Amino acid sequence: MKKEIVMASMAMLLASAANAQENTTATQNEQQVQTEQQAEKKDGFFKRAFRDMKESARLQRKIDKANYEATKLESKAFYQEQKRLSNPKVRTATEKARMEQELQAANERKQAAQAKLDSIRNK
Repeated sequence: MKKEIVMASMAMLLASAANAQENTTATQNEQQVQTEQQAEKKDGFFKRAFRDMKESARLQRKIDKANYEATKLESKAFYQEQKRLSNPKVRTATEKARMEQELQAANERKQAAQAKLDSIRNK
């Protein structure tokens, strides 16, 4: 019984200590935010302007790097694709597939025209 009471009281003490620590951490965070806001209010127009320009320049640099990498990869992909297509085996296979599609489309048009003629003659 005494052990349970001691354990319960220790748990209560630990819980209250944890809550107190969380409260002090939250209070410190709030104070830090307030001091930052006050410091920002105290900063003059030029300090704020230059800080904004600095942040803007950082973001723009990241954007430029990403665009550069994208363009670089696109160029590399295009080069590899053209290199692959310049292979005679690949080129002839691609050309053959294209010609077969055109032949199939022409045959379908031919059948449609023949069906139209047959319907006109049968009337």
